[in-house]
Amino acid sequence: MTLLKIFLFGLDFHKADSQRHRQILNNLISPVKESHVLDIACGTGGAISHFDSSNKYTGLDLSYSMLKQAVKKAKKKSFRESRFIQGNAEELLLGDESFDFVLMDTALHMIPKYQLAIAEAARVLKKGSVFVCSTPVVGINKDFDATWNKISDKRGLHSFTEDDIKEVCSHNGLIYNRYDTNGGVLYFQAQKAK
Repeated sequence: MTLLKIFLFGLDFHKADSQRHRQILNNLISPVKESHVLDIACGTGGAISHFDSSNKYTGLDLSYSMLKQAVKKAKKKSFRESRFIQGNAEELLLGDESFDFVLMDTALHMIPKYQLAIAEAARVLKKGSVFVCSTPVVGINKDFDATWNKISDKRGLHSFTEDDIKEVCSHNGLIYNRYDTNGGVLYFQAQKAK
């Protein structure tokens, strides 16, 4: 099974429409121009196509093999500058307030200490800038909830609610704003307080 099929299966599993997912991401990402952007848990670079080439792009992921695929996509995109880091979302080895925009697409629920990942995203984000995240949450789609509650513990996945996310954002100086939902996936923007 290709990574794209696995990704699309994942959205189907989340009761989310993959085309709508891409459209929502495009709406959130494409306006970002001439910025220093960080894509946490970038995987194979699925979000790269949504970014404007005027940006300086940094992709971070634990998987070296996935990063190699993301590098190929970034080269085709011809960003003003791009770099890739094999690293952990819970401990970003990046400077404080060094990014204008931070993205995490459908990965938060798989990070063991998701609260630390949000804290790290807030730390590297410049004041007044935005963290964008899509993640499955319980409490917004009953079909998704029924399936998720059966398998999340077995697979080591988080079963957090939108309120849990709001609380972690607030604790880290991020002003939470729900953008949209798609099946069991929540899309939110969290602006770092000025």
